[in-house]
Amino acid sequence: MDEESKTEISLRPMMKISEMVPYLKEKNIKFKIMPELEAEKYLRYNNNYYNVTAYKHNFERYFIDGEFVDKFIDLDFAYLKDLAIIDHRSRLVLFKMIIDIEHYLKIRILNLIENVGKEDGYRIVNMYLEKDFNDEKFPKKVHKSIRNKVTSEYYQKIFTKYDLDGDTKIENIPIWEFLEIITFGELVNFYEFFAKEYELKNEIKNVFILREVVKLRNAVAHNSCVLCDLDKKDNNFAPDYKIVNYLNNCEIRKETRANKLSNSRIRQITYTLYMFNEIVTSTGVKINVTKDINNLFYERIILHKEYYNNNELLKSIYAYFDKIIKKHYSVDIEQNSLT
Repeated sequence: MDEESKTEISLRPMMKISEMVPYLKEKNIKFKIMPELEAEKYLRYNNNYYNVTAYKHNFERYFIDGEFVDKFIDLDFAYLKDLAIIDHRSRLVLFKMIIDIEHYLKIRILNLIENVGKEDGYRIVNMYLEKDFNDEKFPKKVHKSIRNKVTSEYYQKIFTKYDLDGDTKIENIPIWEFLEIITFGELVNFYEFFAKEYELKNEIKNVFILREVVKLRNAVAHNSCVLCDLDKKDNNFAPDYKIVNYLNNCEIRKETRANKLSNSRIRQITYTLYMFNEIVTSTGVKINVTKDINNLFYERIILHKEYYNNNELLKSIYAYFDKIIKKHYSVDIEQNSLT
């Protein structure tokens, strides 16, 4: 058998929209709240099959002959649609929080640099670019990233001052410009390098938390589902003591903390909620985001709360974040002040 024939046999045929509803019905997904024709229309004009059905594993499945099968006990298509909308709204709020975290991390670094006597705003950048240029595993990774930005009209205003031709080492970019031309992931790497160079132990602790925020940023920026597979236990690393204290302060017990943080996405969202309050220094920005969180959590998410009456997983996750939000994101909108 030639390679082309093997490929033809192994590839699954594309499923037509008219075939999707019958296929979901085979998995015991019901269409009582949202009729079949309406569901077909939704899949054709509002969302795709992959995105909508990504949430199905947040619901209980039948357990037959010692293993779970792909048939669901209490799942209507309307529940999946509702979760898709909640996910979209959640991504908008989270992305807003993350770009604020990135902005205020830059401000934090600039403020810290002022207190380092031997630092002139060039030294640490040159040291970092030197390390990047000669890195054994990923040489010139940041160099390449910077050069790729030359084509952007926005960044050309910065780059015209520097010789970026060829494969030479980039030097003497001041930190206030350097921070604006690196990605969020690169920013966190630089923050770690800076904190270790000047032995800023408290700052180093933030790096591990920020790396989780970067992962979430990549997901929301690419419109990936963030509220699917919430039942997975795929992160067994011990949380930082700052997170432990943060959750203790929310009266979240050790057992609950361990259970929820063992899911990577729940951990990433938790770390983002922590880091936003830790690093953002503008009261106005905090008030604005807090209102968004409250509107999402106490209005949109519970709009169809009856859908989840029998879903212990999602109810327990809601209760977990409810404690965090009530403790750290409570807002008195009329007085326009945080409480």
